[in-house]
Amino acid sequence: MNYKNKFTSALNKSYELDLEVKASPLPFKKSLTVTEQQEILQFCAEALMHYGYVSSSELANQCTPVHLMLQALLKEHLDVDSYITIGDRYWHDYVYCEMTYESIISELNSPQTEHPIKAHVWLTLSDGTVLDCTAEAHADLLFNRGTHPSPQCIMFVKPDEKVDDKSGYHRPYLVGIDFLEKTGVCKLVG
Repeated sequence: MNYKNKFTSALNKSYELDLEVKASPLPFKKSLTVTEQQEILQFCAEALMHYGYVSSSELANQCTPVHLMLQALLKEHLDVDSYITIGDRYWHDYVYCEMTYESIISELNSPQTEHPIKAHVWLTLSDGTVLDCTAEAHADLLFNRGTHPSPQCIMFVKPDEKVDDKSGYHRPYLVGIDFLEKTGVCKLVG
C-alpha cells in the first residue's frame, strides 16, 4: 500500500465533497531527517505527558482532541506542518473505525451529533509520515493488552516503510478538519 497515493486520493475526495482544506499538503516535502524525527517524537511524548495523557487509558478514544492539540503545538514550537487525516486502520481480519465514502456522505447530509462518529483521526506530516498517538492506546483497551505509558503508544510510520494487512496500516479517506466540524465532532473557536 502506498500511503502517499492514498493520502492524495483522500485530499482529492475532500475537495470533491466541498470540504475545506486550509493548506494544501501537496507536493510532499523532502523526507524528515533522523534528527527531525527524533525531535518530533520527543516533543509529542513530552506534550502528551504535560497535558495529562500519561497512559493508553487517557489516550484511548481521544484521537480528535489529541491530534488537534499536537498539530497546533508542533507548528508553534517546532514549525512542523501536519495535516489532520481522517480514516481507519485496516488489518486482514479487523478494521478499526471502518469508514466508507457512503457513510461519510450520509454523515455530512444528516449528522448524528448525539452519537460518536465512526472515524479515526491522525496527523500526516509534510513528508507523508503518519503520526498517530491514539490508535495503539485504543487497541490496548480493545484487546486487553494492558495499560502502557503514552510515549509507547506513539506510532510514527514513515511513508516508505513497508506495511501490510497483517501488521495493519492507516487508510486515509479525508484531509482537514472541515468534516469534523460539519458533523459536530469538534468546534473550533476563533
